[in-house]
Amino acid sequence: MATWHCALGFATILGGLNVVAAADELTQKFVDSGITRRVGGYRPIESKMEETEEIAKKVPEGLTNPKFGKLKIDDAQWAYVLDEPEEGEPRLFVDTNGDGDLTNDPATKWEVQKVGEFNQSNGSCKVELPSGDVGVVNLYRFDPNDKRREKLANSVMYYADFGYEYTFKLDDSEFSTFLAGAPTDRAPLSIDRDGNGNVSRRFEVASIGKPFNFTGTTYQFAIEDQKLALKVSDEKVDQMPLPPDLSLGKKVIEFSATTMDEAEVKFPSSYAGKIVMLDFWATWCGPCIAEIPNMKQAYADWNDKGFEILGISLDNEGMDEKVSEFLKEKELPWAQVYQGKGWDIDLATTYDVSGIPFVLLVDGDTGEIIGTSRQLRGPGLTEYIGKQIEKRSGATKSDE
Repeated sequence: MATWHCALGFATILGGLNVVAAADELTQKFVDSGITRRVGGYRPIESKMEETEEIAKKVPEGLTNPKFGKLKIDDAQWAYVLDEPEEGEPRLFVDTNGDGDLTNDPATKWEVQKVGEFNQSNGSCKVELPSGDVGVVNLYRFDPNDKRREKLANSVMYYADFGYEYTFKLDDSEFSTFLAGAPTDRAPLSIDRDGNGNVSRRFEVASIGKPFNFTGTTYQFAIEDQKLALKVSDEKVDQMPLPPDLSLGKKVIEFSATTMDEAEVKFPSSYAGKIVMLDFWATWCGPCIAEIPNMKQAYADWNDKGFEILGISLDNEGMDEKVSEFLKEKELPWAQVYQGKGWDIDLATTYDVSGIPFVLLVDGDTGEIIGTSRQLRGPGLTEYIGKQIEKRSGATKSDE
């Protein structure tokens, strides 16, 4: 069964989709590759290799262990054959022009790499669409010997990396969005409202068929005769605020919370005279756990010089004992906030946290953000904290 990957989902687009706009003009431009990066994710499609050689009019010579299948996207399909000999490298041939001949197409990129103890094959090809456009399809295959993925032993996974960019106006402001597929009910459309290159799932996503208000007027995307339409909505909703600006040099959002030790914390004023790292994490988050040694090193190096950490757990209800045991096992001495609400914790919404670890370094006196994830992850953390401590110490002396 297909599953959503990454932060934002999408549908699958194919050729020549016409677009109409009842309220404001909405235009489209074909994008031959890179759509998954623009929309922030992809949904893989499974192709079982259960076809026979009759799937094609002509197949390559010299195949020793061929398996046949089809790639299907909307109403189009392309035959392929994967040859996996006992000796030598596997080869993938895709009928990218759809003429039934698997010998006259551009070479398909197909490479094998080691992932842990198993091999994984990855590749891509350019397929001709009914519209006449040519788009990239990415493919991959798990090791058939991997018992964890036994159900996929005879399958190739793939997804379209092509799609469309749509541009439109909301009131007097121009925006754009991307889709890797034909629009479907409730399909999310990511719209970079503040132009910072990032898309907030909470504040910058509209769903087809659902009213939204980004500029003062309530609009709604709809599907009419398999076409994407933009209308002024009959239903009015409040204007959505912009995502919080938590970049370097900006002021952090103030809040009050109770720690697991029953202490009241006012952030950031409780850390006056210090710098503090705000860390959103969870016991189930692998990348969060991987950062713990770096955080412990920085804390050991600089805590007595004015460095603190405040953890915000996104663990779910009823996990307080597990969180406490985890903190004890990992020997984490800094304060923690746990409310047992998972992603629904108010602070995650306030700070627009859509992925963890999410970290900020803040000056406890001014509330200024002096570090983000870009500076605060990896073995260089303690060095960066040291530089901020030194900078702050120098500024304090100059003020005396």
